[in-house]
Amino acid sequence: MRGLLPACPSPHPHLSAARFALYLFLTLAGILTAILPASAAEGAPGALPPSVRIKPLLVPVVNGGRIEKYTQVEVNLEIGDALRLGEVQLSIPRLHDAVLTAIYKGIDEGWIVRGNIANVPALRRRIDESMVAMFGKDVVTRILITPIARQSSLQ
Repeated sequence: MRGLLPACPSPHPHLSAARFALYLFLTLAGILTAILPASAAEGAPGALPPSVRIKPLLVPVVNGGRIEKYTQVEVNLEIGDALRLGEVQLSIPRLHDAVLTAIYKGIDEGWIVRGNIANVPALRRRIDESMVAMFGKDVVTRILITPIARQSSLQ
C-alpha cells in the first residue's frame, strides 16, 4: 500500500494516510448529505420523477395516400405517483398499442404531416386520454414525444 496514496498532512497524526483519506471521504459525504435537502429523494424540484419509455414506434410517412417511408417516434411517460410505477410498467404492451393508435389517429386527423408532428398538443391530448382511461387521472403527468430517425424509402 505504500506509495499508492500521496502523502498529505493529516490534522490527526495518529491516522495513517489511508485512514485519513477514508475519514476525509466520510466527512465530505456527511457534509453533502446535510447540504442536500431530504425532500429531493421524495420528489421535490430537482429530483427526476419516474418515467416509462415506450420503445420506438415506426410511423408511416404518408404522401398522396401512399406510404413513402417510415420515421421513428419515442414516447416517454412521466409517472406522477411512484407507487403506481410498477402497474404502469406491467402495462407497457397496452401502452404501446394505445400510443400507436393515437399516432395513427394523428395521421388521419392531419396532426402528423409527412412524418412531422404538426399538432403536438392534439397528439399529447389523445395519448393522455388513453392514459386516463387505462390508469385514471394524474397517474401519467407528462408525455414526451421525441422523433428518433427517418428510415429509407420503400422503393
